[in-house]
Amino acid sequence: MKILIAGDFCDKYRVSELIKKHDYETLFSDVRAVIKSSDYSVVNFEFPIVTNKCKPIPKCGPNLKGQPEAVEARKWAGFNCCTLANNHILDQGEECLLDTKNRIKSAGIKTVGVGANLAEASEILYLDKDGQKHAVINCCEHEFSIATDSTAGANPLNPIQQYYKIQIAHQIADYVLVIVH
Repeated sequence: MKILIAGDFCDKYRVSELIKKHDYETLFSDVRAVIKSSDYSVVNFEFPIVTNKCKPIPKCGPNLKGQPEAVEARKWAGFNCCTLANNHILDQGEECLLDTKNRIKSAGIKTVGVGANLAEASEILYLDKDGQKHAVINCCEHEFSIATDSTAGANPLNPIQQYYKIQIAHQIADYVLVIVH
């Protein structure tokens, strides 16, 4: 199985303008063939999608947000999996985080790293291809986006918990990928 893992994709500045124009060719023409050549291509979706119901959380640093068309741009480029555990995914509140996850999944793109609570956010993603199974565990540092037992957010970096998740994943998968933001 061939897996490509890319860094942060953020809907800001020039990228935002190209997405608004649906000019995905300019944005991805140099890398689209490489992305599409992989069985699974993973990118970090570094922001929540906001339509009209954003509620920025109090934090230091910027509160990122993006447009719904960013999902279409990801799909056009060939990405079929998004990691969502990062320091900005909760910037516009729980509703936008969950809406972002649902929009990405509705586009046929797999997600990992966030959820309505800690149990959901820490779920392992399994990728299958030609009899091979890979597990993906996605987590992030404790900044402003962490899920709890009762609130939505990102899977927190916790070496002890990730160790146990790796052990579970290794019983099922041939390979385990841990992607930390």
